[in-house]
Amino acid sequence: MKNKSNQAALICLTLAATAVISWMLFFKQAVEKDTVDINHFPTAIGTWSSVDLNITKDEFEILETKNAFVRLYTNSVDKTKIYLYLVYSQTNRKVAHPPEICYTGSGLTIMEDVHDTIPVQYKNLTIQANRLCLSKGNFSQIAYYWFKVGDHFTSNYWKQQILIAFDTLLGRHPSSALVRVSADVVGNDINKTAMNIKKFTNLITPELFVYLP
Repeated sequence: MKNKSNQAALICLTLAATAVISWMLFFKQAVEKDTVDINHFPTAIGTWSSVDLNITKDEFEILETKNAFVRLYTNSVDKTKIYLYLVYSQTNRKVAHPPEICYTGSGLTIMEDVHDTIPVQYKNLTIQANRLCLSKGNFSQIAYYWFKVGDHFTSNYWKQQILIAFDTLLGRHPSSALVRVSADVVGNDINKTAMNIKKFTNLITPELFVYLP
């Protein structure tokens, strides 16, 4: 009986020590600054060129980081337009949160919120993503988003948080990012819009590993 009590006490002490170390690592990271600036992400890729769109001061405050951008990429061949939104931090796991609240807050209606996959040639990946169909009056848009933790992609916000916590506990100092790729629906052709987004994602995926390490 005494041995069982000692074992239970040892387990409790181990868990408590693990929790303390985890929180110490987390708060240490929280006060550190990013050394990676994702604004260096290529503004031109292949036949695509881009312009930066404005992010307001209030939006930066909500994000809790200025390591973010929104760009409109245009294909010089067929004039296809794709929006790329990236938020990144090496130290703050709260920056990468689901965008649904921001969409509804801006007056958009989420008509569809489903899971979808994006096959990528690079590293033979299959990105698990969330697909949103957004609408406001006569305007409609398709948006795909997912999270990046270190070298891992996931569509699940809570899995992202668990991966960050686990890596932090092991002292790996993981980065976290939200990747959102969207496009306006032209001619009510939702399938073509989704296909264009997936093609563009194929193009930028290698750059995500380079510029969002």
